[in-house]
Amino acid sequence: MYDTLLRTLDDLGFDIEQATPQTTFRDLEMDSLSLAELMVNVSDEAGVLNTVDVLDMTLGQAAERLSHAAVQQAV
Repeated sequence: MYDTLLRTLDDLGFDIEQATPQTTFRDLEMDSLSLAELMVNVSDEAGVLNTVDVLDMTLGQAAERLSHAAVQQAV
């Protein structure tokens, strides 16, 4: 799921060259609208519906939540 997040961020035009699992959405200078767009795109691609509304969440934390949501939906 982390790779999906990075690929989607890149597709949206965010510089992910220096991104790590500890990078926050705020570090990427995302605003709430960009974050909502990211979650819609990730949901479309990954088949999960989850919102991440905390700019200080790390990419690793977001990937973990999305993975958990995908498992829950599969059950």
